[in-house]
Amino acid sequence: MPPSVPAESTTPDLIVDLSRARVSITSAFHGESILMFGMFDPPGEVVVVVVGPEARETVLRKQRFLGLWLNTGRQSFDHVPAYYAIAASQPLQRLLARGAGGEILSLEDRMSMVKPVGPRAATELAQFRGGLVEVKRREGLYPAAIGQVTVQAGRLFRVDLPFPSRLPEGVYEVKAYLLREGKIVAAVSRPLPVGKVGFSAQLAGWADHEGALYGLGAIVMALFAGWLGGAIMRRL
Repeated sequence: MPPSVPAESTTPDLIVDLSRARVSITSAFHGESILMFGMFDPPGEVVVVVVGPEARETVLRKQRFLGLWLNTGRQSFDHVPAYYAIAASQPLQRLLARGAGGEILSLEDRMSMVKPVGPRAATELAQFRGGLVEVKRREGLYPAAIGQVTVQAGRLFRVDLPFPSRLPEGVYEVKAYLLREGKIVAAVSRPLPVGKVGFSAQLAGWADHEGALYGLGAIVMALFAGWLGGAIMRRL
């Protein structure tokens, strides 16, 4: 059985907040970092886990044949987090080895929980899972490095949470844990909505609900961009 985890703390053991209440994706969005900061009653170590909304993801297997890359297989998984990142005030494996692993999961442990769609040999599933992690890491959605939670004055902490430019929309969960002697003594969760705003949101709405209008707008924008480029070249 996993270790007993207390309900979200209502005591002053752990107090946290975020520098921003949401991540707003605009047409100029290139990723950003959000600061989580807080205070805890010492002694203890702090671990922060950020989890994106779950969805079904499909991985393609590509092989080279006669000089061309061809899709030779695919595998879907359910309950795949769109984003997964961990930060800790001490080396994570050392903390997990002391008994906190029932609630705080490494990326490898979390990915072992995603459910494959359809039957497949265990060795193949492991390969597809590895491919899924590789794709997510290339997109910056599964940071390979464990983030650093900085503790100051023995009780104040802060950590920068990086979010890449290709960030799926949805409500993310940012959860901080306070550990003492390998046991979780307090946990506080904060929701972090991620979504398009402004013109980006309008374009997304048109694409979803007004396909014809979206297509017409794309054609007009392409024609305008071509005309503008030609006008600039004629003046040079």
